[in-house]
Amino acid sequence: MHVTRPPRLPAAPGSRPRGARLALAALAVSVLLTGTPADAAAGGTLYVTNGDSGDISLFRLGSTGEPVLEPPLIPTGTQPRQLQLSADGRTAYVATALDDSVHQYRVGDDGRLTPLRPPAVRAGDFPFGSLLAPSGRTFYTADTDDGTVSVFSVGFDGRLHRRGPAVSTGQASPRGLAMTPDGRFLFVSHGRPAITPEDTEPPGFVVVFAVGPKGTLSRAGEPVPVERGGLGMSVTPDGRHLYVACEALTSVSDRQLFGFSIGADGSLTPVPGSPYSAPDVPIGTAITPDGRHLYVTSGGLNVNPDLATKVWGFTIAADGSLRPTPNAPFEAGHGPVGIALSADGRRAYVSTLRAELFTFAVEPDGDLRRIHGPIMTGGVRPLFQSVSVGRPDRPAR
Repeated sequence: MHVTRPPRLPAAPGSRPRGARLALAALAVSVLLTGTPADAAAGGTLYVTNGDSGDISLFRLGSTGEPVLEPPLIPTGTQPRQLQLSADGRTAYVATALDDSVHQYRVGDDGRLTPLRPPAVRAGDFPFGSLLAPSGRTFYTADTDDGTVSVFSVGFDGRLHRRGPAVSTGQASPRGLAMTPDGRFLFVSHGRPAITPEDTEPPGFVVVFAVGPKGTLSRAGEPVPVERGGLGMSVTPDGRHLYVACEALTSVSDRQLFGFSIGADGSLTPVPGSPYSAPDVPIGTAITPDGRHLYVTSGGLNVNPDLATKVWGFTIAADGSLRPTPNAPFEAGHGPVGIALSADGRRAYVSTLRAELFTFAVEPDGDLRRIHGPIMTGGVRPLFQSVSVGRPDRPAR
């Protein structure tokens, strides 16, 4: 975001010294970001999409980040995944895999969702992952069953419009999406999960697309191999590194987490030590806003979520290599899949296949400390990318 600085004016008689003014300004920014000048996290909203009940849970966040469910649940399409919010927080989009659609909503001042007209637009076959570009002007879905990425323009009113035919990725089963912060490159993960030794699915890949001025896509370079079940991806805030979680059980492969350095042309080079092990079938990823820590939910063991209970934490070195945080992994209920961080990076929210929601404090060393939960979502079976943090509370008009 570019901010135009106002002209500097002479100090008024009796005004505070510059250092005091800066300290007050920093405190004001802290209050705006965190909701209070102390340790409490900001209030606001949080959403969890419930894949098997086809609805969305709205939570209010208390001053310590505690989610409080606010019924009723909000109906949406069949098998929703992540809810994506526009930059101003006034429009929301939910890709729903089993009706091949993206549902679009106006977000009220109270965080409630009202369907737009039309309430849904057609995506490709089985839209799995979704992403809103940093510019806010383009929306993408990874269409698993037809091997494409669908591209939508975002109108001034927040409504989506298809931007030409879907773009083939050239590989089977596109699932996850990530983009560099400057919006120049889109990464698409591929592959079916590998959760039994008998799985013979083809290897996973990451396909790189260069992004044109209007969000158009053109493939850049050759597909980059990863393990089967390429899924959740995150790019560091400085745009230098990409991490890919692969949905592979440890007994099948110990290569579950891949790290890459991103070249100026979007090319991917493995970071030192990659790939890494993050057992229990990794699903989702999240990176703190300061780029220092990576978290991986490892709860995708669909055959029995009670056996997969971990969130793994890693510290990111300057060269992109990873080392576990001191006390990782962290217990997070039954089948942790979705993860999202608060805007200030001080809270992590994790959803599970058993419809539980947990809140963790992010410690300075990157460890997670559970502070709330489990809290039930009221729906059934949240899935990949099922947690989204909304905007902070707005003052009443």
